Amino acid sequence: MASYPIRTHWLAIAALSLASFAGTPGYALPSAGPAPLPPRTIRVGNMPRRFLAYVPPSLPPGAPLLIAFHPSGATGAGMRRICGDLLERLARQRRFAVAYPDGFEGHFDDLRRKASYSARKLKIDDVGFTRAIVAAMARDFSIDPARVYAVGYSNGGAMVLRLALESPDLVAGVISISANLPTADNIDCPIVNGRHTSVVLIEGTLDPINPYQGGRVTIFGIGDRGPVLSAQKSAEWFAGRYGLQRDPRPKPVLKQGALTATWQDWGTGPAVVRLITIQGGGHTVPKAPRPGVTIFLGRTFRSDALIEGAWDLLAGAAGTGLK
Repeated sequence: MASYPIRTHWLAIAALSLASFAGTPGYALPSAGPAPLPPRTIRVGNMPRRFLAYVPPSLPPGAPLLIAFHPSGATGAGMRRICGDLLERLARQRRFAVAYPDGFEGHFDDLRRKASYSARKLKIDDVGFTRAIVAAMARDFSIDPARVYAVGYSNGGAMVLRLALESPDLVAGVISISANLPTADNIDCPIVNGRHTSVVLIEGTLDPINPYQGGRVTIFGIGDRGPVLSAQKSAEWFAGRYGLQRDPRPKPVLKQGALTATWQDWGTGPAVVRLITIQGGGHTVPKAPRPGVTIFLGRTFRSDALIEGAWDLLAGAAGTGLK
């Protein structure tokens, strides 16, 4: 299997990190996750695909849907554990459903031409998979197909950027964590005109995999994903494509321990772009502290506020009235 050597290196690095870096500030690997959800299977072409669905009690018809895409080597259940109770607590408070898809052999076919994992080489139809999830959730839970959002981390972050470029009719807004926009020669998906999908980028300045200032994305020197723009240029690319002006108003600065989060906004709706920069942050999902061990991906901003604010920005920009 094409992805096996990369996955083997991932496991070796993880094992070494767990043994060597316990106590180093970084990514929290949860020791226990939320109660299991039953997997749901749908067919995309001739291929069965699986996802998990979280639907808050008494969710009204016409509610939004958030699809959460996992990082390399993970699953939908793994993404759920990474996020802890963040997304589902927010879903209960803001009244939306959450879906967690499984990639193909641990990956999604994102937009990076240079990526070599099997989902990319085999051109697995993950855009079609996303459409099928939306259709299934609309049929079974009456979510509103016009109010679909996506959040992704690492490989999942690159996947949601693909959705924003290729399928603006499908997603009203995306949150990309630890994934910059690839350079023009490394984008391998159509860029479609249509609805302007709002974009939030959440990036750490000390990310050891996705370089904040741009450059090649590798898994500690292996598993080349090709070059990406800087975080700043990624945000400016979307803002320029949408014809949005930067909001000059000063934004509050959020501090959490040794880390500082700042943000820049472009536009006021219906499309918006936001770049959240975590000074000193690593290749991690910002969230409140969870039990677990510390490994090798850098420091985590220990607060749910960044993703909560990103959801409220996207939902408000789309005119849902959700705050």
